[in-house]
Amino acid sequence: MSWGWRIALFYGTFVVFMVGMVIMAFREDFDLVADDYYEQEIAYQGRIDQMTNAQVDGQKVIVSEIDGLVRLSFASQATEVKIHFFRPSDEAKDFRQEEVIVDRELNIPTEKFSSGKYLIKVEWKANDKTYFQEQDFIVN
Repeated sequence: MSWGWRIALFYGTFVVFMVGMVIMAFREDFDLVADDYYEQEIAYQGRIDQMTNAQVDGQKVIVSEIDGLVRLSFASQATEVKIHFFRPSDEAKDFRQEEVIVDRELNIPTEKFSSGKYLIKVEWKANDKTYFQEQDFIVN
């Protein structure tokens, strides 16, 4: 086999490999973090204010997994609680929960979750102020 054939075989293999990579890249599905990303970005200053309120007032939500429950413990009684359990790897596993009043503790059965990483986004009112907190949480 001469050098000419070897070079042609090398380039042919390279082209087939690159075409395969392009086809694989087009088949990959990328979920957006949110469909209304730009509108959320504009309203983000309000989130920053809510996070600052939580730090200044010592309002923190502690998330733990105990006896088959995901427990959210609030520093004081909370009203208008909105929780978004965001699964970065799969949008279909996201879910939301809203409560009118939470008396310091909210328990959610682990059956609602798939094992893996979640970003828990909590927005609530207490003492006539609105608070927000994000926390990573891994469900076993």
